[in-house]
Amino acid sequence: MRLITLSIPLFFVLMGIEWLAGRLRNRRVFRGPDVFANLSLGSAQTVFNVVAVGLLAGAYVALYEHRLFDIPSSALAWTGLMLGVDFAYYWFHRASHRMNLAWAAHAPHHQSEDYNLAVALRQGPIQPLFSRVFYLPLAWLGFSPVMFATAAGLNTLYQFWVHTELIGKLGPLEWVLSTPSHHRVHHACNGRYLDKNHGGILIIWDRLFGTFEPEVEPVTYGTVKQVRTFNPLLAAITPFRELAALSWKAPRPLDKLKVWFMPPEWRPAGVDAPASEPVAGRARFDVPIPRRVALYVGIVGVLTLLLTVLFLGRGASLPLPSRLAFAAWFLASMGGLGGVLEGRRWGRWVEAVRLAAAPFVVALL
Repeated sequence: MRLITLSIPLFFVLMGIEWLAGRLRNRRVFRGPDVFANLSLGSAQTVFNVVAVGLLAGAYVALYEHRLFDIPSSALAWTGLMLGVDFAYYWFHRASHRMNLAWAAHAPHHQSEDYNLAVALRQGPIQPLFSRVFYLPLAWLGFSPVMFATAAGLNTLYQFWVHTELIGKLGPLEWVLSTPSHHRVHHACNGRYLDKNHGGILIIWDRLFGTFEPEVEPVTYGTVKQVRTFNPLLAAITPFRELAALSWKAPRPLDKLKVWFMPPEWRPAGVDAPASEPVAGRARFDVPIPRRVALYVGIVGVLTLLLTVLFLGRGASLPLPSRLAFAAWFLASMGGLGGVLEGRRWGRWVEAVRLAAAPFVVALL
């Protein structure tokens, strides 16, 4: 977590380089509303990590107390740990595409219909509740929490650069590493590309376990069903709301439960699948943004993100009530700014309330 926080300036430098490279190629790499949603959702996950730090780290630490071995730091240990983290990440990532509840937590990362470095920062806010489970065997084996946190951070940092359209195929590296080409396939909603290329650093897991697919046709990004909003709070909630609606429709009690654990394409008996819509080449969701609205969301959004970075630096030392208060304020920021961006009348009221609360939030920090 600390490693990711320290890397935030580098993320923005690289995004600036990508924007400049796109301009030189006469390509529009970023769209403002999408970047806002991406950064807000990424920040939401980091805020959740700070609020739930005891819960997320507690299970690993508890299992480490019953470890099989004491594994000291060494080149061999770090190599084994990096491979172990990447292997666990592959199975988490694959499972998160094949079980509805985990997919609902992971889906926000795939909702963007653009593909750029800002998308790398777009994450499901509560996804760590699912991903951390897959790493627990590493604690039982004897990799210390500090070693694991560093290895997991490095694994996450590697994945940042593969979220771009401006880097083509990389020759022999394509056989071993997860590359931008491989990950473009993963973010596609084209039929042949669905649920492919789950690797974090290495693509060898996909090649070994039958989930590899090369990039051979133009990619359409996003989820099969468009989320159709730039409001990050709505984007995070929508997958869970749709699952709850599907569970409610299921006639049989057992199916109401099964909905949450079956693959996304599964439908309960008596519930028709929605009519399929063409995906390849579909128009990206967009909304007209008046200049004054874009200016407001840009300035206030940046100030909110700066305050969030301050919270990330100090959050672990804050009492739980203060962390929860900041999280509530940040959720209001996501919803309010998103509402203003899309011209929702209630957005102004939410913004007025949360701006009035901002001095109290600053005092907490």
